[in-house]
Amino acid sequence: MKKGDKIAAILIAGIIILSFIGVFAYKHYISGSSRIAIIEQNGKVVKTIDLNKIKEKSEFTLPYNNGHFNKIELEPGKIRIIDADCPDKICVKTGWISEPGQTAVCLPHKLMIRIEGKNSSYDQISS
Repeated sequence: MKKGDKIAAILIAGIIILSFIGVFAYKHYISGSSRIAIIEQNGKVVKTIDLNKIKEKSEFTLPYNNGHFNKIELEPGKIRIIDADCPDKICVKTGWISEPGQTAVCLPHKLMIRIEGKNSSYDQISS
């Protein structure tokens, strides 16, 4: 390998490393993403939760008609449905949601959890 090839390889590697550091810094520190979980049932907002302010794990149960329920779990920066008595349990299989634009839905119980915030990857297209 010639001296010029080594210098070019080092410069390319340095540029790649700097770009990864820049993307990481922007995503985690500069963009200041806000993540608000909006929980709706029957088209009405039941709860609004700022996921950035959650400090420890917690859970609560949302009742539905005739004793049916959805159990929701919160952790810092994310939310999920951990249990439901609906027949297919697709809402439970959705898992954690944490990024603006993501949703978890339980159709039999007419429940929807969506994340809103500034840091959505679709913001620049849809706004």
